[in-house]
Amino acid sequence: MICSITLNSDSIGNFYAGDVVTGVVVLDLKNDQKLESIDFKVSGVCKANWSRSAPTIPYIKIYSEKKKVLSILIPNIFKDSFKGDLMPAGIHTYPFHFALPADLPSTFESSIAKVAYYIKIKSKPSYKLRKAVPFTVLGNVNLNHVDEILMPTFYDFSKTFRKSGSFRICFKTYKGFAPRQTIPFEITVVNEKKVKIRKIVVTLIQKLRYNVKEGYAEEERKMCYVEHKNFSRNVAELCFFNMEIPQLIPSSLNTVDPMIDVSYIFRVEVIFPFHLSLLGDVPVTVATTPVIHYEFD
Repeated sequence: MICSITLNSDSIGNFYAGDVVTGVVVLDLKNDQKLESIDFKVSGVCKANWSRSAPTIPYIKIYSEKKKVLSILIPNIFKDSFKGDLMPAGIHTYPFHFALPADLPSTFESSIAKVAYYIKIKSKPSYKLRKAVPFTVLGNVNLNHVDEILMPTFYDFSKTFRKSGSFRICFKTYKGFAPRQTIPFEITVVNEKKVKIRKIVVTLIQKLRYNVKEGYAEEERKMCYVEHKNFSRNVAELCFFNMEIPQLIPSSLNTVDPMIDVSYIFRVEVIFPFHLSLLGDVPVTVATTPVIHYEFD
């Protein structure tokens, strides 16, 4: 008995919250099989688990939760092919379709938490046939109707040195984008005392907040970075560079009370050879639909 599940997904194998998923189940039987039914199930599970030290016995507290975010059951999908309690030999097909809710969390996995989706085929009795195929769901985030996301935004960060006056940068970029877009950076450096700069690093950071009934945990992940190193040591100068946005799951905008809350920032760091670094964070939003920005200039 051979069972295959084929999904009609996009070019990189993803589905988006709110989509209708289509595909086909193919069952190839070499011999007649005595079965009660063959059921089709779609499941989505979100779970988190971590521990922290505690001041009292047993000196450790465990935070754990698991919940279903998707459950669809279609019983006895090959009922028209049965002859009594026998499934006859041959090739049997079942085209399927089902809708994904618009507020589903994105597929995700870390050392603390996981969101996973599966299509499962199971017979009765279950030992005859059990088949599970995972599929990827991404939250559907489109920012093209938000005017402030489409235009460049400016952020000022400054630092005062004990004997070298003040130092300031103005960071210009877009604060919303999608994977595989190229995001430009323009940095205006105002360096009154011409302090030596080693480099400016811009890092895209994924911020994660895991929420369960007993508490929460937070984590940061560095997704990619770019740096600029060539400086003139003038009082004022402009720096231009850009970042290729990698494949990412979107920000958690459309999910109500998510167990895994995903957000992003650009962390801007000016590194000096003889002084502490200047740090600044810029909140950004990752979409699934490419953002059609206004002109950068």
